[in-house]
Amino acid sequence: MLVDFALFEGPLLALAIVFGILLAISIVAVVRSQRRSVAAGKETLVGRPGVARTPLQPQGTVMVDGELWNARTDGPYLGIGDRITVVGSDELTLTVNKKEETDD
Repeated sequence: MLVDFALFEGPLLALAIVFGILLAISIVAVVRSQRRSVAAGKETLVGRPGVARTPLQPQGTVMVDGELWNARTDGPYLGIGDRITVVGSDELTLTVNKKEETDD
């Protein structure tokens, strides 16, 4: 025979073991990343505080986490500078309420 394949058995076995370990690590990393909660986007804004930048009668603009968002309120109308809390979102419009003042 021209090539003795017995010479390749040791390195081939080592490569198979390394490949198997890397595959297992990759699978674990993918599963962990899929279980992680959302870290960005409008889904993370619910419950966040903000400030009204225009009057909300019932629609206007608010600043939440340094970003301007279109918003609407289902409660009383809000003025410029009123503190708000995000209670929901519909596409790119946030639903907000006036933030309840607490004595901390």
